Amino acid sequence: MSARSARDLSDRLINGPILPSLVRLAGPVMLSNLFQTLYNFADRMWLSRHSEASLAAVGLVWPLIFLGLSIGSGITIAGIALVSQNLGAGREEEANRSAGQVLAFTGALSFIVAIAGVFAARSVLTLMGPEPALIEAGTTYLRIIYAGAPLMFSTFIVTALLNGAGDTVTPMILSAGSVVINVVLDPLLIFGWGPFPAWGIGGAAVATVIARGLFAVVGFALLFSGRLGLHIKARHLRPNWSLIRRIVSIGGMASVGNAGTALGFIVMNSALARIGTSAISAWVIGNTFVNFVLMPAMGLGQATATMVGQNLGAEKKLRARRSAWTGILLTTSILAVAAVLVHFYRGPLIRMFTQDPETTRLAKEMFALVVFAFPFMGIIQVAMGTYQGSGHTFYSMFFGLFRLWALRVPLVLVLPFTFGMGANGVWWAMLASNFGTSVIAIGLLLSGNWMKRVIKGAPPVEA
Repeated sequence: MSARSARDLSDRLINGPILPSLVRLAGPVMLSNLFQTLYNFADRMWLSRHSEASLAAVGLVWPLIFLGLSIGSGITIAGIALVSQNLGAGREEEANRSAGQVLAFTGALSFIVAIAGVFAARSVLTLMGPEPALIEAGTTYLRIIYAGAPLMFSTFIVTALLNGAGDTVTPMILSAGSVVINVVLDPLLIFGWGPFPAWGIGGAAVATVIARGLFAVVGFALLFSGRLGLHIKARHLRPNWSLIRRIVSIGGMASVGNAGTALGFIVMNSALARIGTSAISAWVIGNTFVNFVLMPAMGLGQATATMVGQNLGAEKKLRARRSAWTGILLTTSILAVAAVLVHFYRGPLIRMFTQDPETTRLAKEMFALVVFAFPFMGIIQVAMGTYQGSGHTFYSMFFGLFRLWALRVPLVLVLPFTFGMGANGVWWAMLASNFGTSVIAIGLLLSGNWMKRVIKGAPPVEA
């Protein structure tokens, strides 16, 4: 996408019809999320055929991976806000400078996270209290993923910067290529087909790092080439401490929120680990399909962030508000339909992963409750996108922390054990936490406390 194309796109986002603009932005993001979900689906499908311990271990360590990556993904939220608002205000050079600083700062953080994660993996897993087989498998997977953290961070950077510029197609294409590579490498490296080594769960991790690495290399080449809406140059990477402080002030809140969310899931997975391996496996299976269902919500959340950011940058507050509520209504409607479909087809979906009677029973119980939370999850995603696009990331942080620590974690610690509900108590906690947080999110959106841009200077002058 050329610079002129980027200007034309920005003009459509701040002047064109809202619903088609949201759908046009969200469509490629949804496809990117579909590819990402297929990514995880392929990993878990092959690992379920390797052993139940491998499948459960991937689910067990997922929050630990999320915890490490939350630092980078949170900082890149600042990239969305600063790039979208500067482009909405017609400041292309400022957008490029902001993109370069986000890239340089997040890249430096990724190496710190990689070192810490590799050394802490086994100790943290042991504290979670799973069976020894899960500790061994999980440690192997976790160390490889953390060793590739700089590459994993890079995919977040590329995606966030391009989304801020309104380009959701390029990340979708890169994501599709990455998924194809991962799907091809998974069985080769897990089972040792042909000349490849049989690395088991470690093979799945290596496939992920290679696929994400190629995504990052191509993405950075495009960002530095000037062929897209952004053109990062070497001078944009030199530290600009005032801009870095602004990036940290915007993205730091998102990082804290993501980290708090990850810690909440660690507590939840620890509870499931104490219930048993079947409970963890049921959670992994259920969460795989929840991720499929949430694709429209995540796509519309990111599209809303771009729309809100560009319209606030252009000082079109009423249009920014209409964009947010259009996103809420659309995602709620889509996820309500998805909830009905998943409820009726949960049996065949579960059988794709397991024939174990206990795991199947627990997974069916999970689906029966969690489907009612789908529309509430959609509301939360779009509300978070609204606050991220506006740059007021304290509230997106708040939604994540409130959902996990004020509601879900206390219920997870009480319902399964004190009230003897077992895994069913965890499923009830998921439903209650999503409902309660969506109510708070709607109330804050109605307050309009997000309708103020974070960039400085006078608004653009319209012809």
